[in-house]
Amino acid sequence: LLVASCSDGIVGCCTLSAEDPEFWPDALKGEAAYLHKLAVRRTHAGRGVSSALIEACRHAARTQGCAKLRLDCHPNLRGLYERLGFTHVDTFNPGWDPTFIAERLELEI
Repeated sequence: LLVASCSDGIVGCCTLSAEDPEFWPDALKGEAAYLHKLAVRRTHAGRGVSSALIEACRHAARTQGCAKLRLDCHPNLRGLYERLGFTHVDTFNPGWDPTFIAERLELEI
């Protein structure tokens, strides 16, 4: 769990994991770290909190020897992550709901 805070308290958070078999089932172990559940308080949107959390994740992933930081997201969020430097990999359906799709993105670190 990574947390962003300021004088207003906690303003954002995310998790980082070593694997994501549900959304990246064919990934090689150790090649990437996986960013999940990025959230920022509405009152702090647009202030660089997401960028700071992603940079902290990049640093942690690099320290663990990973070459990439990966995530999956709702299609509506793809543009946000692309503006933050991520590259679109593909659109993916994990198989548990035929109507559900996720965008898979990665960032070279």
